[in-house]
Amino acid sequence: MLNKKTKSIIALLLVVVMSFALVGCGSSNNEPAQPAGEATGEAKTSELRPEGVPADYPNKEIQWIYAFGPGSPMDAYFRILADKIQKMEGWKHGFVVTYKEGASGRIGWNAFAEAKPDGYTLGFAPSAMLISAVSEDVSYGADKMSYIINTMSDPGAIGVKSDSKYNSLQELVEAAKANPGKITIGVTSTIGQEGLTVRLIEKASGAKFNMVAFDGEAEIFAAVIGNHLDAFCLNISDATTFIEDGQVKILATGDDERSPFLPDVPTYKESGYDVTQLNMRGIGGPAGIPEPIRQYLENCFIAAANDPEIQAKAAEMKIPVDTLTGAELEAQFKAISETYRKLYEEDPWN
Repeated sequence: MLNKKTKSIIALLLVVVMSFALVGCGSSNNEPAQPAGEATGEAKTSELRPEGVPADYPNKEIQWIYAFGPGSPMDAYFRILADKIQKMEGWKHGFVVTYKEGASGRIGWNAFAEAKPDGYTLGFAPSAMLISAVSEDVSYGADKMSYIINTMSDPGAIGVKSDSKYNSLQELVEAAKANPGKITIGVTSTIGQEGLTVRLIEKASGAKFNMVAFDGEAEIFAAVIGNHLDAFCLNISDATTFIEDGQVKILATGDDERSPFLPDVPTYKESGYDVTQLNMRGIGGPAGIPEPIRQYLENCFIAAANDPEIQAKAAEMKIPVDTLTGAELEAQFKAISETYRKLYEEDPWN
């Protein structure tokens, strides 16, 4: 069952989603957005607008394709940013959110990648999309999109039950080396970001875990706490409640720097394994968006993300904000994609 804290966070997310669904962002059935605040005329002159952007841009709603269902932190955060941009820039037309669920995100990712590159279609671009882009013939990928910004990054985490005998990632890995296939570790997918992280640690160390896939994070934590699993590999945000309740302990985290939420916990790299696990959540578009328009969108999203009111809302919602420029996001995605490509060539997962 969900505890009171988890319920309150979910309730807050739902309230935010519902409120912004009615103001300036359109709806899931693709209805036009309504003007927000003072946005009743054509786009006003803005210091964020580079030279070369058409004077009337946007002269219609900008569609944002979300490859999953409504109600997630990313869905809520995008709506907050989108509403702020429309008010801030005085646009007559804003953003409309379209949900294209299915095939573990592939339907939505293909949809925005195949759209006309005119600046009127954007999409949710998480780093997880790069896994299938490497192993399948799809329309999206690190070299097949225009990069706008990164909104948030959720580091991976490998952990165990709070009273486990393992107190470091090295101890867990050494046990897996000494007992090949005997140390169990729970993931939501053996060919998702978590499963590939475990594979990379195995390759870096010579260990062999027994990966067990579950339908969701809650089942994994129940198995760890119930002594049916030795460890888990998920994201820090998945484990927050269990960490605060003292039910699990994190052995290492997946970003290149220590998590501000867990400053005393080493990273995978500090533990001796040159592996990164970072679930980045970007905003992208089809390849070929004219650079002035792409840059204008980047400028708008960064300005909105840096607004004190928006930052306060994000903090209240415990969103792991990590605002990066389009160029910074592109560099990260290409590096991640190359890591997956090399792993796939050595150990294909299809």
